[in-house]
Amino acid sequence: MIWDLLGTLYSVIELINLVFILVVLLSGKNPARILSWLLVLYFLPMIGFLLYLFFGINWRRRHIVRKLRATSAWLPETTANKGESPEPQTEEVQRKKSVLTIAKVTTRLPVSWRNQVSPLSDTQAIMTALREDIAAAKHHIHLEFYIWQLDNTGKDLIRALVKKAKSGVEVRLIIDGFGSKWFLRRRWIRALDPLGLIHVVFFQPVRFPFINNLRANYRNHRKLVVIDGQITYIGGMNIGDEYLGKVPRFGYWRDTMLRIEGEASRSAQTIFFQDWHFISKEKLPRRKDYFPDDIGQRLPHTVVQVVPSSPHGNWDTIAQLYFEMIASADTSLYITTPYVIPDEALMMALRTAAMGGTDVKLLIPSKPDRWVSYWATQSYLEEMLISGIKVYGYDPKRFIHAKVILVDGVLASIGSANLDQRSMNINFELNAMIYNKDVVAEMTRTFEDDLTHSHEITLEMIRNRRFDQAFFQAAARLFSPIL
Repeated sequence: MIWDLLGTLYSVIELINLVFILVVLLSGKNPARILSWLLVLYFLPMIGFLLYLFFGINWRRRHIVRKLRATSAWLPETTANKGESPEPQTEEVQRKKSVLTIAKVTTRLPVSWRNQVSPLSDTQAIMTALREDIAAAKHHIHLEFYIWQLDNTGKDLIRALVKKAKSGVEVRLIIDGFGSKWFLRRRWIRALDPLGLIHVVFFQPVRFPFINNLRANYRNHRKLVVIDGQITYIGGMNIGDEYLGKVPRFGYWRDTMLRIEGEASRSAQTIFFQDWHFISKEKLPRRKDYFPDDIGQRLPHTVVQVVPSSPHGNWDTIAQLYFEMIASADTSLYITTPYVIPDEALMMALRTAAMGGTDVKLLIPSKPDRWVSYWATQSYLEEMLISGIKVYGYDPKRFIHAKVILVDGVLASIGSANLDQRSMNINFELNAMIYNKDVVAEMTRTFEDDLTHSHEITLEMIRNRRFDQAFFQAAARLFSPIL
């Protein structure tokens, strides 16, 4: 009897799998994604269709697109670029004009040039600077993070925000509902802020954790702070003990944030306004308290573009910018990222740059924080090394999480977007483009210092890897279009 039931169950699952194979074939996705899902359904017949239900179907895409378009329609009237400066004509801008133009066209945000930009590459220094700016805030503090950990660092920062809120400063906080497990975070935020002085909203909250935790699409991966409409933080660092090097598993945690004072804060504020409206439906007023008129008047001239990317538009903004940055590189291209899972176009651009004589160097972690993404990254290294790309693995006693691209000593991209397809096509991301030799030189020195804590990965090392490593890398590579 039991064998008959099992046989019937298996036949039903096979039928379901067949239906899902037809659904995948008719989904209209690109061929690489279709092939990846067919392999999942074939090799994992018992759970493949469940994985596709959670990861493959864009359940919320139409809803998200509709809300974002409504927000975007309201955005121009709310964040009109009053007093926008004329486009600067610096040497750096002239050399990377195509990158700047693509960012303008795809984001509809202005180019700013009255800015003081400070790259921060030590997480303790980042937290110290952030705490000092929070303590000095006079009108408002706007924060947006993917992960806000339930630990001492997270709680201490909430207490600092509550203190400012008690003094009359407006505090608004956006936390991703998947990355930060909203059902836990809401509870302890209420415990630390019983009067509700901090306005907290959760992006796409996961309401059924044991089921919906698998649905990781369309997350808000941005890391952003705007203080008094004048000071902005953009980069890759989340909030928690782990990101300050206090967790033994990772040891010293290397990340990068930009502290920007000046006109670029208008664009950063625009992005926060849009995200706040998208989640809460509240339209924050355009007032001088949020968008000061005199911002940046006495600051040095550093050209900055704030570049958001989301799944609703006509453009894959981050993907297009990364491609053009790589394609435009003449002399040097230095990339730091925890994940490298490129599509065919980006991989071709990287290989072509190296084969054309550009000094291409890639710095990645030597240990995983996410196993599948780590193995998938490793699977691309042989092709890169054959093309002449120099690849370095960061000290395995440390972890590097920075997302930085430096081009020809004149252009830098810093932000939340990894060099993977999830960042470029699915998640909500935020980067800053810096066109300034001095800032790029400082970041290049940091990159070179990172290399002193790294080892070069050679073609011989890759080809002599153990069989199990080669197997896991090959398996992860098959699923790279859907990671």
